[in-house]
Amino acid sequence: MFPFTGNLADIAAHNAYSKEQILDILRSAKDNELEVIPLVQTFGHLEFALKREAFIHLREVPESPQALCPSLNRSLEFVEAMIDQVMELHTAASDVKFLHIGCDEVFQMGACTRCRSHPRDTLFLQHVRSVVGGLTRRWPRVRPLIWDDMLRHVPQRDLLDSGIGQLVDPMVWVYAEDIYRFVPTHVWDKYSSVFSTAWSASAFKGAFGETEFVPNAKRHLENNLRWLEVMTEESPKFKKGFAGIVLTGWQRYDHFAVLCELLPAAVPSLALSLMAASRGYFDAALSEAVGVALGCPSPSSPHTRLRPPIQSLISLNTDPHMWNYFGRCFFPGNSFFKLTYRLHVAEAEVKEFLEQTTRQKGWMTPYNVRHNYSAPLRVNELTADLPRLQRGLSSLARATVDALNDVCDTYTIAEWIEQRIYPDIIALEKIQSSAQALLNRKTWERRPLHPLEDLKRFGVTMP
Repeated sequence: MFPFTGNLADIAAHNAYSKEQILDILRSAKDNELEVIPLVQTFGHLEFALKREAFIHLREVPESPQALCPSLNRSLEFVEAMIDQVMELHTAASDVKFLHIGCDEVFQMGACTRCRSHPRDTLFLQHVRSVVGGLTRRWPRVRPLIWDDMLRHVPQRDLLDSGIGQLVDPMVWVYAEDIYRFVPTHVWDKYSSVFSTAWSASAFKGAFGETEFVPNAKRHLENNLRWLEVMTEESPKFKKGFAGIVLTGWQRYDHFAVLCELLPAAVPSLALSLMAASRGYFDAALSEAVGVALGCPSPSSPHTRLRPPIQSLISLNTDPHMWNYFGRCFFPGNSFFKLTYRLHVAEAEVKEFLEQTTRQKGWMTPYNVRHNYSAPLRVNELTADLPRLQRGLSSLARATVDALNDVCDTYTIAEWIEQRIYPDIIALEKIQSSAQALLNRKTWERRPLHPLEDLKRFGVTMP
């Protein structure tokens, strides 16, 4: 989404932000006392660039655009060109103290003929050194940050010998509740011997399923609370303690993955987790503060005369997505947040309908449809709810457009509808077509029905 130009123009999306839009975002951040830290992928997760023919020669594995080859000079030139364009635009609007250079999940490393003879850890550490070297030559006051996962299994001696502790600060990311399961105590001991400080990274959305459409606020809040405990425990080990905690919010698992939770659906989860992370705890008083911040009815509101005040309704155990709690609040994105509950209900209804119609009942199974052989009375019974379900999904698709028009561009709206709603619409239309074909038949042959011809490949003898 960055408006790359020149030799990098081919990696910019057709709907990338304009330079003016980015400058506007940066100015708005500054006005609201927010510090922007750009992130540029420099090793793995480079699918957005390496998928293009112009950069295929930089791939570590020819068949896959996931990671670039660190042994090519042109790889470093490419990375430095990306960094320069991002930094030049960002520094035009504000001071940039940090640059995140990614380096997580480099799944393909040490595979090509140039890299095969080198240890993977050596390849990784040398590439980080090279990227940081180019950055500090051009932007000496900017401190590089990297994700930590590729360092977790690197021996302490190798990290110390590489000098990486003087070059970058690690951002330790775990999005599950059990932090120590993924980063045990001995890893913290290693990190603190190499780095003077570290960042932690939790999540408020996009971490518990590639196709989820609304965050599980309960799990994200617990993730952040557990991080606070770990930071309290591990901070004394570092010379400068922890630099901070980052609440990440992923919208895709990688460039080729479908959309997961959109930001408007995640505002309540962000509010809960941000309140906990900034205060260091979470209790009933803070939940009330979140409700006030997100425009929820107060106990004195006339709307609460018929219902209990919002503060008495919060229950993450029974309402982990917070639909009941925040469903009648007024915050940016609230209409789409409410719509996700409608989607949740609709998906469950369609799933049950399809299961009943095509699997559990015996008159519209794939066998019945292939042989066009069923009882009209039963077909009518099974499809009685079909028109209602179809109208509901069509209404949901139109409501999605209305809810997202002020937030997302047409491409994002279209992708989300195609991903979340359109498949069920097509499935119901297929049921409708099959039902009509079954109902159009007025006479039927005597049993047994002729075996399916394709079964011959399994040894079924055709009569």
